[in-house]
Amino acid sequence: MKVLQLGLENWANSYQLSENLKWYFNDFPPMEKEKIRDKDNKIKLKRKVISYDVVLITGKADLTQKNWKRLKELVPSYHVLYLPEIKSQLDQAGQLFLKECAAQEITQDPQTLIDKLEVRYFSGQSGMRIFPTTLKLNDRKISSFEYLGTGELKLNLDTHGQWMDIGTYKTGIFIDPNKLINLWLSIKLNNFKARLRIFVQNPGTDGDPKDQRIIDLTDFQKDEYFSQIQPSKQYRTATIGIEVNGSGELIIGILHSRWGRDGVGNFLTGGKRLVNPTNREDIAYYFNLGDLKPPLNVYFSGAREAEGFEAYFLFKSFKAPMLLFTDMRISIGQFYDDQDGYIGQQVLKTIKDTLAKLGFKSSELTVSGISMGTYAAIKYGAQLAPYAIDVAKPLISLGYIASRMALDRPDGFDTIFDIDQQIKGSLTKENLEQLDQDFMDEFDKNDLSKTRLFVGYMKDDDYDDLAINKFRKSPAVKEALQFSAKGFAGRHNDDPAVNYWFIDRLTAIMKEFGPRD
Repeated sequence: MKVLQLGLENWANSYQLSENLKWYFNDFPPMEKEKIRDKDNKIKLKRKVISYDVVLITGKADLTQKNWKRLKELVPSYHVLYLPEIKSQLDQAGQLFLKECAAQEITQDPQTLIDKLEVRYFSGQSGMRIFPTTLKLNDRKISSFEYLGTGELKLNLDTHGQWMDIGTYKTGIFIDPNKLINLWLSIKLNNFKARLRIFVQNPGTDGDPKDQRIIDLTDFQKDEYFSQIQPSKQYRTATIGIEVNGSGELIIGILHSRWGRDGVGNFLTGGKRLVNPTNREDIAYYFNLGDLKPPLNVYFSGAREAEGFEAYFLFKSFKAPMLLFTDMRISIGQFYDDQDGYIGQQVLKTIKDTLAKLGFKSSELTVSGISMGTYAAIKYGAQLAPYAIDVAKPLISLGYIASRMALDRPDGFDTIFDIDQQIKGSLTKENLEQLDQDFMDEFDKNDLSKTRLFVGYMKDDDYDDLAINKFRKSPAVKEALQFSAKGFAGRHNDDPAVNYWFIDRLTAIMKEFGPRD
């Protein structure tokens, strides 16, 4: 991990560093040089370009305006930390650097902070789902149960006021070296108390009873994980069981295991979650201020088996503010929707709050998505009257997609039944048709007279081949400022050219907002 410290006292001389930290003290622009050959095959020395994992500002830093801008491109947002008293000592360019990087104040003593750098500010993201279908139930205590799709297990129990072990997950958790592990369980407790019993095992051992821990799930805090398994230098595994106390109906959802960042973010540093308090299901969002200039680019990630954000580097290359969403529910995501509409309301609120934070108008907003992400981009984007909506491979007829599974896509996308069940409540033919009708009725009411709508679609889409015709017939689209559609031959995932067309549209939209510095 590369750390740049700007200040008067070199912390590397005063505090203990791990062997994995490469420390640069006031070395910006970098003094290191590398040998390169020019077109005449002569060797030249060129200053190295170094990207930093963390920048610490602990004293007055006299960088030029040009170098502050250069440094911003070499460190991720939220990875800049500064002592509070230093902010007033920086010039205007330095203070702008702090703002654009979403820099965070240093509140811990230097040694504690240094010890936490690798756990908090690493690159990459990881998250996995463990389904209730992998829960080996305690058949001595449980005689009947029901699966509500692959994502929920319903039990009717009476533990007679005692804690009852109801089962252990057959799927163990791999704990990566030097990583915190956050656990999150979607669950409807009703009249129950619940806890996880976790057994941590070192490699080559059967575990030690003292290495178990009990995590109480009853005291629910929306913004806090139930558990953080603390890091170790060696890999480990964990076995997890569930214990409950109460009577009535209990619904157990998906258990999520994610790399943690010790409180500084979800998936990415700075990432946050939206949690539905009724079932504790969550999605996540990440806001990057970019250069603070319009537009705000909102993007909804597509279907993902691995949890986390996508398209980060694409939108970072545009330099504008970005707001990324990702849906970690069911097996690949739940189309950013649910039966009570809570997630959708929170998505809209987050976008509006972010626009207000930036001081932008709706005409300085773009909303985009690919495949699963198109559902949210269209459903929520149309309500915001943005400058542009850009989608590729639109999926808006979720009931129709489910109805095609028997003949058109047998065993190809069975998770659509779980998704529709969670959004609509049941899978009758009438409900599936009503789900699609409700989407279009809501969409058709929107005012797109100031919005440009771009749709790249597959001509033989084997998921939703009705979407493009529905757009063409929509009164909202007919009144749109611009509607551009381009079809590509093939099924849903046959030709990546549709994604390139999508990116080209975004690039063209960005040019309409003028050059970036």
